[in-house]
Order: sequence, then structure tokens, then C-alpha cells
Amino acid sequence: MAPPAKTVWELGNQLKFDEPLKADDERFVHTESARGEFSFNGLLRAYGIDPGKDPGEDVMKFVPSGKYSLFCGHRGCGKSTELRRLRARLDRPDLFFVVFLDVLSELDINNLSYADVLLAIAYVLVSRIESEGLIIDPVHLGKMENWFSERIEIHETIKEYTAKIKAGLKVESGIPFLAKIFAQLTSSFKMGSTYKEELRTEICNSFSQFAEAFQSLIDAATEKVAESGRGRSILFIVDGTDRLRGEDSEKFFIHDAHQLRQLRGNFIYCAPIHMIYEHNQLNQVFESIHKLPMIKIEEKDPGIPNPAGISAMEEIIYKRADRSLFDNEETVKYLITHSGGHPRDLLHLLMYGFESAEGDLIDRYSAEKAVKRLATDYRMTLSKDDLQLLCEIDSAPEETHNSEEARRLLYNLALLEYNSYWWRSHPVVRTLPGYIACKPKKRGTDNELQRTSS
Repeated sequence: MAPPAKTVWELGNQLKFDEPLKADDERFVHTESARGEFSFNGLLRAYGIDPGKDPGEDVMKFVPSGKYSLFCGHRGCGKSTELRRLRARLDRPDLFFVVFLDVLSELDINNLSYADVLLAIAYVLVSRIESEGLIIDPVHLGKMENWFSERIEIHETIKEYTAKIKAGLKVESGIPFLAKIFAQLTSSFKMGSTYKEELRTEICNSFSQFAEAFQSLIDAATEKVAESGRGRSILFIVDGTDRLRGEDSEKFFIHDAHQLRQLRGNFIYCAPIHMIYEHNQLNQVFESIHKLPMIKIEEKDPGIPNPAGISAMEEIIYKRADRSLFDNEETVKYLITHSGGHPRDLLHLLMYGFESAEGDLIDRYSAEKAVKRLATDYRMTLSKDDLQLLCEIDSAPEETHNSEEARRLLYNLALLEYNSYWWRSHPVVRTLPGYIACKPKKRGTDNELQRTSS
């Protein structure tokens, strides 16, 4: 990993927004205390783990027999990074054999169905089994091989495609065969193959057979994992499904939940934050829901800073940019204040500050231009009614504002959620003239935001 940038040019070259940090990345910042009353203990305990003071001291008190959980939070708040650290933490012989699927890298998030995801999960499972050198008795693979040969290989509209897939394979069977077949089929979903819809339709039409075959594979793999000392059970972690929008997320997590849950196993899915307010429907599907709140840079009462949150955001900056790149610490605090505690937006502000700089420093002038630019990004997604609703939520945070419009603002990040699940508009939104015009009254830090951004 590169050390913190020593020049603004290094900073501009090194900043990345959409790449989750690996578990051992030195840029990682522990933010649990910075998010307020939050910890991962609840999620760990749901899967039978008694958390130790140090992750290496975690102890499995029971082996879960089948649990579905959701891990929710705003886009860019750090979920993907935390899930990768969770994978590293729990992937131990005395805990779990973790199978991790990153939907964004394996599939097309803009055109996604449960069939795509479950087939991709099968792919990462058999790939991990193959890489670990685990041998599964062929009798337990027969159902999956039969499903492929009976429902996919001879399907009238895709048999030519599957014939080409098989022609490119060596004479193989068992796990190596399934790994290569699933890799090709998953690639078809990602690349938008002309056979994509036919494949998807056939999987859906034969889903009972597919689910039964996949379950047989999961059960056999779980037994082999425990027997070989690779883990006491299998845990599937699915990241990236929080990027599903509107009707797509509702269809996946609510309407198609029955298909997801036909598989008996331990699963953690990543979900968009607005879904947890959809009429309590997710609670009817998933045993537990765990939310990663935004980093809290101020308390619920405006104007009262949260030192832990500010310190965490400073650390996020200084692990990427040397202190010498800023004219003073007040400029750094200005950027943090206007990020709202949103890590990805803080990085956006850094990049905009770099692009606005007229010399070798990010000074107050370039920071103010960065804030205005981010505010403009948000303005393009907001209507006058949106701004009025944000004003109302800010002026009465104790009231219930759970509406379709509010949930959309949560998804769009114009509305942010903090640790005890109170909402506040994004600070850069509060600098927009449209917000200021409809604002019922001036409060705390909002006055400062208006003054410094004018």
C-alpha cells in the first residue's frame, strides 16, 4: 500500500472511491466507537460467536443450523470494507468456512435476479472447494450435474451455447466440471450474453430441481468442511446487493425472498438502507437485521461535536494525504463537517479539493469550491418538494417521517441516518439556496454551513 500522498498530484492519482479496502489494508480506520452506540457484537452473536476483546479471541458457542441476516447501511458508509474484514475474522477452522460473493464483480447489478445470484453463489462455493482441495463424493454432486444436463444442456434455445461451453472443457467431472460450468454461466449473466434471459428463465422454471441439487451440494460441502477441519460450518456472505434500486431491491429482498430462503444455510446479504423501512416486511423474511450507521461527527442536538467521529474522519484523511497538503487544520475540519460523516463523500471532497486547488495546497478556497461542487451533485437529484421534506425532517427529528419520498432520499444519500436511527439532511444539501429558502428556522451548525458556503 502506498504511504499517504506527499503532494497533491500523488493524492489525485491515488484516491479511489469504489474499491473496498482489503482486510489488511493499512488505510483502514476502526470506526465502531465513531458511529455512536454501535458494535458488531449483535451480528456475531446471531451466528453463535461470543466476541472476544480481540478478534482472535472469538469463540463459537453454537453452530447455527440456518440463519439469514441483512447487513444494511448507506452506500459508501463502509459496508463492503467491513464485510471483508468480517470474512477474514470468521474464516477460521474453529469458526466458519466463509464463501464470499461480490455481486458487483461477478454479475450485472443493473439487471439482476435471484437466479443470477444463486448461480453465482454456487460458482464461488465450488471454486472455493476446488481451491481448498476438498473431495466431495460424486454421489452428492449427481443432482447438480443432472440438473445441468436435463434442464440447461438440452434446452432448445440454449443447447448450442451450452455445447460450446462443454467443447471448451477438458474431459472432467465432479467439482472441476461444475466450477467451470458455473463460471461460464455466471459470466453470461455479467456480460449480457444473448442467452442471458433464456438461461435465467430456465433456472427459474426448474428452480425446485436446482434448489434441491444445490442443497445437496451445500450439505455435502458442510460435512466435508467440518470433517477436514476447515471450519465448523459454512457461512455465505453476499456483498453488493445493496446497490439494487427501487423496485429491483423490493423484488429481490421481498417478493423473491422465498426462493432465496429455499436454501438451508447461513447467509448474510448486504441490503440498501431504505429497505428496512418498507412496512416491516424484511423482518418477516430475515431473522436479524444489522445496520451500519453513518460516522457521527455531531450529536443529535446540532452544534455539539462528537470527538470520536471527527477523529475517525481525520484519520481517514491523513492515511491518504499528508498533513502538509492542507493550509491548516481548519480546512480539514471544514471538509469533515460538510461530509456529514460519510466516508465516500469525504473522499469526493478531497478529490474535488485537489481539482480546485490553484497551487500545491488544498486551502480554504479550494475546499469551499469542493463543497459547492458536491452540493451541485446532490442538487441535480433533488426537487423542490425533496428540499421541503428535508427541512421538515431537520426541524422535527423526533417525528416519524417514514414515507416513500423519505426512503428515496435515504437511498440517494441526501438524508443520512445515524446511530440511534435519527435522520439529518446531508450538510452540503443544507448549503443549497433551495433548502435555505424553505428552511423553517436557523439552527446550530446550519448557520455556520450557510455562512461558510455562501
